Amino acid sequence: MQDIRRRFFLLLLLSIGSLSLAQAVSTRFRCMWRDDPATSMVIGWDQISGSNPVLYFDVTDHGQRADLYKNSRRPDLVMAARGMNNHFVRLSGLQPNTVYYFVIRDSDGLSRRMSFKTAPNQPTERLSIIAGGDSRNNREARRSANQLVAKLRPHFVLFNGDMTGDDSAGEWRKWLDDWQSTIGSDGRLFPIIVARGNHEASNRSLLEIFDVSNPGLVYELSFGGNLLRVYSLNSMIPAGGEQRDWLENDLQKSRHFLWRFAQYHHAMRPHTSAKPEKDELVLHWAPLFYKYKVQLVSESDSHVVKWTYPIRPSGEPGSSEGFIRDDLNGTVYIGEGCWGAPLRQNNDDKPWTRASGSFNQFSWIFVDEDKVEVRVVLTDVSENVGEVNDKNPFEPPIGLSLWNPPTGDVVTLYQKPPVIAAAEPPASQRQPDKTPTSAAKSTPTPPANDPADWSSQPRIHCDAAGKVTVRYTLAKASEVTVLLLDEAFVVLDRVNLNMQAARTHLKELDFATLKSGNYFLVVRGADGVVAKYQLTR
Repeated sequence: MQDIRRRFFLLLLLSIGSLSLAQAVSTRFRCMWRDDPATSMVIGWDQISGSNPVLYFDVTDHGQRADLYKNSRRPDLVMAARGMNNHFVRLSGLQPNTVYYFVIRDSDGLSRRMSFKTAPNQPTERLSIIAGGDSRNNREARRSANQLVAKLRPHFVLFNGDMTGDDSAGEWRKWLDDWQSTIGSDGRLFPIIVARGNHEASNRSLLEIFDVSNPGLVYELSFGGNLLRVYSLNSMIPAGGEQRDWLENDLQKSRHFLWRFAQYHHAMRPHTSAKPEKDELVLHWAPLFYKYKVQLVSESDSHVVKWTYPIRPSGEPGSSEGFIRDDLNGTVYIGEGCWGAPLRQNNDDKPWTRASGSFNQFSWIFVDEDKVEVRVVLTDVSENVGEVNDKNPFEPPIGLSLWNPPTGDVVTLYQKPPVIAAAEPPASQRQPDKTPTSAAKSTPTPPANDPADWSSQPRIHCDAAGKVTVRYTLAKASEVTVLLLDEAFVVLDRVNLNMQAARTHLKELDFATLKSGNYFLVVRGADGVVAKYQLTR
């Protein structure tokens, strides 16, 4: 009897050992894109043991029944790097906006069942994006942020670099072990789009671990048809020259996209005095962002938190550190990297800073045809946070903490900006912590939009060349802003004039490109509205 019991327990132990081995042959999973996000996906993992791995995948979930999956593929690339045996399967010809289930089987056993989802290919589909960077030191904070990725279930993650501290094999293995916390409770992997930071010793690190398509780590990806173009730039190589030329060429041919975002590591104008200014990036990239209407930029490196108002490069009166606020055509910069790296003091705000802070966080961004919404998620506590519902992934789950500075808990960018209130002073004279903006949570009131008020204003006409002269009187010297509005009181254009003397002025404006119709003009000085006109073109 004792012999039978011994044999039973021995068989049980061997069975447990075999089961454990079968589940531990592959690990450190991640997924990325080298090509069209709607029709492709790269699955990467570290092959710990076993040989001849094959990835089986299907739009139907067959659990761990590998033989039932309709499609299979062997690795396209195998690379020994950073103490890992990295395998990459590059899938293509996939269906857009579709969940695919997969398992990996090799000579030793079978992985758990996981899944990924391709990106939508229609601009009518709203996107959820997480953006951040700098995860290199505090593993507890890093894992907490990673767990929130799993709970928020974004379409993808923008990671702005500095994953590890010293780019060593040991740190990369730990980083990828921690990245497994981003996998959803149902086994869903969420794609990562990476940029290089200064703690990545070379481009090679990201190429070996994330199978990035471009050796220089300068690349773009498109989402939702013409909804969004994302640029991942490399601030660790020269910003000018080939990188700048590539960026401008692609921006020129991508004007049909509704939204254009960029990510890179170094902040142009850090919001901590502990970091140097990056004039090279301001010189080579900021003018292109403004010229080609890149609306949102995600930066890292400084280990603080910041939102800017929409800004453009400028050296004119009212500008600061090479930028001036421009609510109509400016770029919003967010960041600056707090995914677990040591926090710094946010002690270098600018006149165009909307809000700043110092805490672990990442940005949660929603994109649709009409607007972009940016929120900041506080990531230090994740245990009691619920998980978003796939039917409505844009509804914050129970327990989620969002940053709520005095200027509001959401930055909203509009394709067709809401009209700015008439009493609001020119952008260059506003105080960031006191004044509402076009990016405010609520829609501002149109300027003096009472019909009786407007019907009493003088009517002026453009000449055959589209030019018109306006007259206004300033009680004191100030900058002047002229707003052009349509009949729905939506701002169509803004003309910013330099400092004007305290007297009556006649100013010729050029509206040659304006369509025929009726419009309104509002002229504002430091004390508010100084003239209003009905305009006919």
